[in-house]
Amino acid sequence: MIKHIVIWTMKEEATLEQKTEMKNRLEALDGKVSELRKIEVGIDDDSGTISLTSEFDSIDDLNAYQEHPDHQAVVGLVRTLVCSRIACDYTA
Repeated sequence: MIKHIVIWTMKEEATLEQKTEMKNRLEALDGKVSELRKIEVGIDDDSGTISLTSEFDSIDDLNAYQEHPDHQAVVGLVRTLVCSRIACDYTA
């Protein structure tokens, strides 16, 4: 199993409504991207971050998720709201 963890630092001007939309759109990928086994998204307003934890059967499945058109549509929104991103992928 591959775990994919991302932490985004949000732009100061990003509103709670925008952050919630980002969270909802990411979580809505569950069931749309067959390779995605699990996804969880959390908003931490105190730190100004959003985190994503997701699980895949293989690195090939993670790559397919990242290229999936529904995921790419969310990436477009994410890029408008974040100022930095860090990711960690590992085998569990």
